[in-house]
Amino acid sequence: MARRATAGALAVLVFAIGIAYAARLASAEGTGLLFDSATWLVWLAPFVGVLAAGLTRRRDPVIEGDRVLRHDDAAIVEHWTHGVGTAVLLVSGIALGFLFVPTLLGGGAPVRAAMNVHFTAVLVFLFGTFYYGANTLLAAHRFREHLPTRDAVDFTRRHYGLLLGFKKLAFPPERKYFESEKMAYLLALASTAVIIITGLLKVAAHAIDVPGWLMAVATPAHDVATIAMLLFFLAHVFFAAILPMSWPVLRSMFTGYVPLEYARHEHAGWLASLGDEPSAAVVAAGGHPASHDTPAHPGPTIAKGND
Repeated sequence: MARRATAGALAVLVFAIGIAYAARLASAEGTGLLFDSATWLVWLAPFVGVLAAGLTRRRDPVIEGDRVLRHDDAAIVEHWTHGVGTAVLLVSGIALGFLFVPTLLGGGAPVRAAMNVHFTAVLVFLFGTFYYGANTLLAAHRFREHLPTRDAVDFTRRHYGLLLGFKKLAFPPERKYFESEKMAYLLALASTAVIIITGLLKVAAHAIDVPGWLMAVATPAHDVATIAMLLFFLAHVFFAAILPMSWPVLRSMFTGYVPLEYARHEHAGWLASLGDEPSAAVVAAGGHPASHDTPAHPGPTIAKGND
């Protein structure tokens, strides 16, 4: 835990220094945009993410006493690099303006500073996203566990029915990710793909001639996908960080672990697959009533990047 905390603190420090340097660079006379002078770093970041995935040794979930390993170190790195990169990209992108919304910064040095901050966040975002993507390709089950199953409609109906007060419903034996999360994952995945493809086209335009018609399509597509990602991101923060019922899972994105009893109630299907007999009994019974001591999870947390 101490090693993980130290590594996390160093990563945050490096990112903060990078953001500060990028912003300060814009105020120096005669300096251009990092998108112009350091374009090669944008193409390097995905490669580094894929290479890092190839060198990573993953740990599968396992029950350890009264806790369950939900996220290994790689999953935590994926989550925070993708998440923090996305957050900074959203803030800087909105400040720069999108679709019919003009820039909030006027012009000159503030715009250059925001562009450089955007550049720095692009590197982190691309590393985290391609690190996650490569890890997923190397272990296909990590991708499959994010996809909706034939239980998606039934589990979601029961899950949210209980939240709305229909006490006669049995809380579904959810797997590692809620079925509602998995449906949100598909939308988030599509938005991320559009953002990356169109974003790389916009970056390429800083180095080569990109046809005008292609940019005329890529720019609004990038903006629309960004709006969709903003909605997903806000929902993710609300359901996974703000509501107290989600805090055990939030803590697991730092520690890697969730309490065993919490997992038995919230993710009986997942625990059963790990060999937990009480959870297997719940699955066999088709679910269990919602408990006042362990309340049902409030909603989707958009499981993109969370292995």
